[in-house]
Amino acid sequence: MAARRLFRRFVLCAGLGVALVLAPGADAQDAKNLSGDGIPTPQQYVASVGGDSRVLAPGEFKLDGRRQVCGQRPTVIDNKLDDYGAAYPGFIIMNPKYLDKVSTPVKQWIYAHECGHQFRGPDEETADCFAVQRGRRQGWLTPEGLNEVCTFISPAKGDAMHFAGSYRCAYMRKCYDDPTIK
Repeated sequence: MAARRLFRRFVLCAGLGVALVLAPGADAQDAKNLSGDGIPTPQQYVASVGGDSRVLAPGEFKLDGRRQVCGQRPTVIDNKLDDYGAAYPGFIIMNPKYLDKVSTPVKQWIYAHECGHQFRGPDEETADCFAVQRGRRQGWLTPEGLNEVCTFISPAKGDAMHFAGSYRCAYMRKCYDDPTIK
């Protein structure tokens, strides 16, 4: 399923690039806003998905009253996203309708995981580790909260992009307990 989402996102980006270049009134600046690999800006992403999607400036997005920050990257709100969150280079996408169904520590872990992709790249294990270490350092992820994250992720089956949830949980516990992380 994740491989299909990744492919769908690639197609969306490529299609968005073509649409911008061919759209009436599109100019060189519109085409220039897409990187060479067809990755949209947050505004282009919002224009492509429509609905009530919107871009929030860095630090404007809140989860249960707590401001979320991922460097200077904006957050796109997309209630049509087929997952809890996603990341494109340069911005994070969150689906509040899905997030409303999980606990605060899980919400914050999801955001931090997507932020991990911004700073550490596409590797899922690395993003998981980034998220739990950030949560521990910032004080919002306690051992009890990590248990909630593990309960959330453990039923997940592995796919082309992710290990099985139980493996991810075991790995996150090691990252969380790593004494070298301050």
